[in-house]
Amino acid sequence: MKKIWQKNKTQNIHEIIEKYTVGNDNILDIELLEYDIKATLAHGKMLYKIWILDSKELKHLELWLAELLKKLESWEFTIDISQEDGHTAIESFLTENYWEIWKKIHTGRSRNDQILVTMRLYTLDMISKIESKIDILIGNLEKKKQEIGDTNMPWYTHTQKAMPSKVWWWLWMYSDSLNDTKILLDSAKEINNQNPLWSAAGYWAVWLWLDRDFTTNLLWFEKVQENPLYCWYSRWKFEYITLQTLSHIMIDLWKMANELVYFSSSEFNFFTLPDSFKTGSSIMPQKKNWDIMELVRWNTNLFLWYEFQIREIYKMLFTWYNRDFQLTKEPYLKWIKLVQDTLDVMILVIQNVWVNEDILNKSMTPELYATEEAYKLVKNWMNFRDAYKKVGKEYVS
Repeated sequence: MKKIWQKNKTQNIHEIIEKYTVGNDNILDIELLEYDIKATLAHGKMLYKIWILDSKELKHLELWLAELLKKLESWEFTIDISQEDGHTAIESFLTENYWEIWKKIHTGRSRNDQILVTMRLYTLDMISKIESKIDILIGNLEKKKQEIGDTNMPWYTHTQKAMPSKVWWWLWMYSDSLNDTKILLDSAKEINNQNPLWSAAGYWAVWLWLDRDFTTNLLWFEKVQENPLYCWYSRWKFEYITLQTLSHIMIDLWKMANELVYFSSSEFNFFTLPDSFKTGSSIMPQKKNWDIMELVRWNTNLFLWYEFQIREIYKMLFTWYNRDFQLTKEPYLKWIKLVQDTLDVMILVIQNVWVNEDILNKSMTPELYATEEAYKLVKNWMNFRDAYKKVGKEYVS
C-alpha cells in the first residue's frame, strides 16, 4: 500500500524497517480509532465551514465515517501494518469509498495534531469512566460501613498492636482518600480539556482560516490550546500528569489489598472472602489463597513502571516530535486499562468481604487501652508523664 507520505512510486520502505517503525501501533490504535473518527468528522465539518469541502463531500464523509464506526463496534475493522496507524487507516477507508474526500480531508492537519486530539478525547473519556468506578467503590465502602456497624478493630504502629480502632474507621480512611484523589482527577481533566486540533506539526496554517473555536465546540473541549508549539510539547506533559494522578488511586488500592492480605492470614482471620474469590494449591489441599489481592499489590508496581517509561521518554528528548515518542502509547493505554481493571476487582472485593466480628472483638486485648488508662489518670489531675510511667509499669515484662 502506498503511504500518505510517499512522494513517488519508487519511494518504498523496506519491510523490516516498516515492521520495526510501526511496532504494534496498528493494534493499539484500534482502541483509539473511535476518538480519531470523531476528530476527523469535526475537522471535516470545519473544512466545510471554510469552503474546503462542499455539502456533497461532507454528506459522504458523515456517511462513511458512520459506516467505519459500525465496523469498528462489531469488530469487523482491522488496521493493516502497511497502514501504519489509525490515522492512515481512516484515510485508506475513505479512499476506497470516496476518492475526493481523501484528497481533501488532511487539509490543515497533521498526524501530529491527529494523535494529540485523539489522545485528549480518549483521556477525558477514560477519566470520566474511572471517576464513575471510584464512586462505585466509595459507595461500596460506605455500604460496608453500615453493614458492620460499630465492630472493634485493633490498630497498629510498627506492626504491633497500638490503639483501639473501628473497622468502619479503616474503611472510612480509604473513602476519604479516594474522594481527595477525585479532586486531582478533576484537575487532570481540566488540563486535558484543551483543543489542539489546528496546530498541525507545530506550525499553524494561518492562511487557511482554520476555525479553532468551531472544532472546540463540536468536540466539547473547554477551550482552544493557543500555542502551536506547546500543543505538541504538552502531549507527554498532560499524559504524565494524568498518570501521576492515577497513581494515587493505585497506591490506595495497593494499601487496601496489602492490609486485606495481612489481616486475612490465619494468625489474624479478621476478614474473609467467598471461596469463589480464592485460588488453591497444587500440593496443599487445605490452601485458600488471596491471590487476587497479591496481584493488585504487584500491578501497582507495574503501573509505576509504566509511569517511569513515559517520564523518561518525555524527559530525555527535545520538545518537538521524535519517533521515540511513539513508545509512550502502549504503556499509557495499558496503564489506563490497569487502573480500571483494578478498580473493578476492588469494587467486588469490598462488596463481598466478610468481617469476622467475634475474632475482632477477641483481638481487643488490654494493652490497646493503655493510653486510655493514662488519660483517665490525667482527668484525675495527674500530669501526663507520670500517668504514662505509672501505666507503662504494668506492661513491662
